[in-house]
Amino acid sequence: MDNLDNIRNILKNKDIYMFERYNQTKLFKSLLQILEDDVNNFNYNDEVDYEYLLEDIKILPNYFVDGLNKKEIYDRLNNIHSKVREYLVSKPGNITKTSNNFKILKDLIKNIEVFIISLLYNYVDKYEESKYELIDYIIFDVKSISLIKDAIKKFPYIVNYFDENNNLLINKIIDKYIESLAIYAGGNNLKELDDLIYYDEILDLFFENEKLVFDYVNKQINMKKINNILSNLTNERYKDKIVFYLNDLNRKINGEKESENLDYLEYKYNIKTYFNEAIKSETNHIIKNLKEPTNREKLDDYILTFDGEGAKEIDDALSISKLENGNYNLTVHIADPLSVIKVNSIIFDEARKRTTSIYLNDLTISMFPEILSSNLISLKENEYRNAISYNFEIDTLGNVINSRFYKSIIKVNENMTYNQFDYILKNGTDDIQKLKTIMLLEEISPLLQKYYNSSELYKAVNRSTNNVSNTNITGITESEKVVESAMVFTNHMVAKYFVENKIPFPFRNHNVSLEMIEKLKKLENGIKLEDEAKEYLKYIELVKNIYPKALYGVENKGHFGLDLDCYCHITSPLRRFADIIGIICLNIFYFNKYDEKDIVTLENFVNQCCKEINSKRTPIEKFSVKYESLNKDVKIINLTK
Repeated sequence: MDNLDNIRNILKNKDIYMFERYNQTKLFKSLLQILEDDVNNFNYNDEVDYEYLLEDIKILPNYFVDGLNKKEIYDRLNNIHSKVREYLVSKPGNITKTSNNFKILKDLIKNIEVFIISLLYNYVDKYEESKYELIDYIIFDVKSISLIKDAIKKFPYIVNYFDENNNLLINKIIDKYIESLAIYAGGNNLKELDDLIYYDEILDLFFENEKLVFDYVNKQINMKKINNILSNLTNERYKDKIVFYLNDLNRKINGEKESENLDYLEYKYNIKTYFNEAIKSETNHIIKNLKEPTNREKLDDYILTFDGEGAKEIDDALSISKLENGNYNLTVHIADPLSVIKVNSIIFDEARKRTTSIYLNDLTISMFPEILSSNLISLKENEYRNAISYNFEIDTLGNVINSRFYKSIIKVNENMTYNQFDYILKNGTDDIQKLKTIMLLEEISPLLQKYYNSSELYKAVNRSTNNVSNTNITGITESEKVVESAMVFTNHMVAKYFVENKIPFPFRNHNVSLEMIEKLKKLENGIKLEDEAKEYLKYIELVKNIYPKALYGVENKGHFGLDLDCYCHITSPLRRFADIIGIICLNIFYFNKYDEKDIVTLENFVNQCCKEINSKRTPIEKFSVKYESLNKDVKIINLTK
């Protein structure tokens, strides 16, 4: 007790330098104990000045060290937080909101909230004695909507925080929104559209929070700012865009709700849900003038496709046999859109702008016109189709003995579903060739899975039904494992070829810092304690909040989530433009001779395309979420692939 009294006196006298002689872990426990004891014994009628408790909570995070029981600390802080809230709500009638101890409690609860948030998201080291630094860091550096949403849900009053200069936090967010708009509208910069959408959503979270105190003065300051910009617009080219977004902001500030519809969402998120007449005309021209392909190998393999119910854009197929030497002969056949769509066409340009097909409950927004992606170039059964075939000879240990990629003409024997695959595995079939193919695919799958290693965290984050591009396999049935392993393996082997030959390619990079790896390891260990810590950390949601996203880039950086030294996307060219860029690189650097000039030209092209695709992801995701919220009552159509 004497030790606690000594520490309490140091806090009261603000002689913080004296803590240098204390053991850090013991000091942390003592400071937490003082906070807990003195809050529990708090009395409005005492003449005690509780300001030293503010000093306590401000410096407490500075003495946090790894090895302390986070679960226990979290629970104790939550109890303290609840106690302070209880005092604030049930203050005696003779105590006003201007009384010193009441104001201390209000500041105390804010600092407790920030420390709890820092514990939840492993950001204890991101601020020193200042809640402003942490909130700023989360909003303006981390930029995770789900994390901020979760933080506001737990502690709604953080929307009223001021920065160190006593400026309301929401005013700073409004300024960032306007700054991003100015850059985006000035040149259609997709990166700034990403930021603009982010700050737009943050503002929604703040303005929709009933705890927000946004008074008349702040409203007028921002209205004046907006009106000044609108009255001084000189660039007619971007005027409509600026007016649209500033009017949107104006409505938020005034508490007005926008009547959202499809046209509104298309314009706001730069998404096109239709193809114009010129593209339709060029599509018809392609269909009418389709020629017999040359320089392609015509295959007579027994080929099957496996997709979810209702899939229309079928872009991958499999064939397999056993060689005389006992090795497997696996071929992954991928649709080749560029065999009919030219890279200098407006259809190609439109696909580049869209970057991906989007699959919604009652709406599919295809990257290519549907008559092409779901018919002419889709791998439909009993139809000859142009493909790129990736052939691998694999021994019984999983070693790749030989491989080659070639342009082919294939005819799929049957378009099957995952359910049909699983049924045959369990019950068999009279079709001997089909049964043999399915059994061999199941047999080789574990060998292919040895090439990559998806962590539990990666699976938790990526096995999601909210994949708008419809390219992730979301289940864990045997059929899905078989198809997933074949596609991941092929993507890796193609990426490996380009890495080894040091030529440009759109790699799929999942780059994670050493600091983040340590953080993820701790969280992964925590998943095993999920039941007992359920209210402490909802681990899967937490990981989704902080887990780094994979991005496309011309420089290979490896894929952490799959534990691969290189990776790409090449197996879904009907619905992802990144795969189209991969085919272009194959056409130039694998199927043809090339020189140094080609390398420089392609490197610039691939680099630019990767930036465009990365920047388009957030607008597509937000458009999809907003659209689905407008159609909550629409029956869901399962197009999972």
